[in-house]
Amino acid sequence: MSIMSFIEDSAKSDGLEDESDLQAIREAKSEPLYVQEEAENYIFMNPVKRERLDRGWTQEELARRLGVKQATVAKWERQGAVYRKRTREKLAKVFAVDEEVFL
Repeated sequence: MSIMSFIEDSAKSDGLEDESDLQAIREAKSEPLYVQEEAENYIFMNPVKRERLDRGWTQEELARRLGVKQATVAKWERQGAVYRKRTREKLAKVFAVDEEVFL
C-alpha cells in the first residue's frame, strides 16, 4: 500500500470523506516543508546568533543577560568567530545548551 493510499484510507476512516479534504492532503504532500536556501542559511548561521534568534532575543537582551555590551554580542555573532573557554561556558549557561554548540 502506498503512503498516499494509506493517508486517504486513514482520512476516510477519520470522517474526512469530503473530496476537498483529500485534495488538501494531496496538495500538502507536494509542498516543500522548507525553502532550501532558508534552511541552509539557518544551518550554517553563527551559533550565537542562531540560539539568540531561536529565543526571540535581541542582541541587547542577550548582552544584558550576560553582563556584556551589545557590541560584544555583535562581535560574537560574526561569521567564523572563535570563543574563549569562559565565553563558551557563559553562552552555554544562558542558552541552556551544551558548550560544544559553540566550538
